[in-house]
Amino acid sequence: MATSATISTDETQPASGLTVTPLTGSIGAQIEGVDLSCDLSPGIARQIREAFAKYFVLVFRNAKPATAEAQLRLAALFGEPQPLAVFQFLGAHQPAIKFAPQSRVVESNDPAAPKPAAAIKREDLRGIAISGEFDGWHSDSTFTPFLPRAAVLRAEVIPPVGGDTSFSSLCAAYDALSPTMQAWLADIKAVHIVPEGFKEGINLPLYGPDAEERFDAEYPPREWPLIITHPETGRKALFINPGYVVHLVGLKRAESHALIRLLCRHVASTSFVYRHHWQAGDLVVWDELTALHRAPDDFAPHDRKVVRITAGRTVPTAPGSGG
Repeated sequence: MATSATISTDETQPASGLTVTPLTGSIGAQIEGVDLSCDLSPGIARQIREAFAKYFVLVFRNAKPATAEAQLRLAALFGEPQPLAVFQFLGAHQPAIKFAPQSRVVESNDPAAPKPAAAIKREDLRGIAISGEFDGWHSDSTFTPFLPRAAVLRAEVIPPVGGDTSFSSLCAAYDALSPTMQAWLADIKAVHIVPEGFKEGINLPLYGPDAEERFDAEYPPREWPLIITHPETGRKALFINPGYVVHLVGLKRAESHALIRLLCRHVASTSFVYRHHWQAGDLVVWDELTALHRAPDDFAPHDRKVVRITAGRTVPTAPGSGG
């Protein structure tokens, strides 16, 4: 059973003093005036959720305090804290996972496949790699039946240089498309698969000799709408996930590959990106459905260690589907 979403304390913070400061024109806002050492009042919780729906990434700078308990309390505002679907399948119960250079999940780019999800064979996906220019941009585990609603990151070890985390707004990326492209993409579905290197990154062989067979049976290629809606605001988003999306259903292989590359290049544009430079005491929460994230490997030879908690469940829903 997942960790409880409630943390009991003796005090509740008054619903006053919270300020929201946008960080870019398309994504991100800094939240001040919140004490995460105690339970949040309904008014404060509502303001945080409203800011989350509007800005997709919230930065709690010099949070008071940036402890594991504060991180869990913040995550619980967006649903029950729980592991990613992949780790639940592997038997994990705790919602937190630590990332360090020696244990970081490796994700590399995968090819555009020529068939719809139901007909894809995994061997067909080898050796058709998309250019590494999109390496690192992703949303977590979009090949699973559900995504986390939100993720909260806390830095335990901050390198003296590098190690910034970047976020890209998929809603802003959709808005920047031409009306003709928006209309043309509206009914297209994208095929998401387990990226190359993912199984090694989670040490899948440690879970038994049949672990890979069970994993593949649990997570076959999955189709999601290419255009989705934000669950709270209804705002449309371009749901493309570099390294996970390998084919656009209904297109020939060359057409699909070319369009995936175009859309991945589009969502990685600096016009839609906020880059967070970590300071001691920071907590950052982001929308796993309508924002991509990326942590570049530019901090060697220094150490970097961050802890992520995921919370809630959501599924990508096409406009007008009523899902």
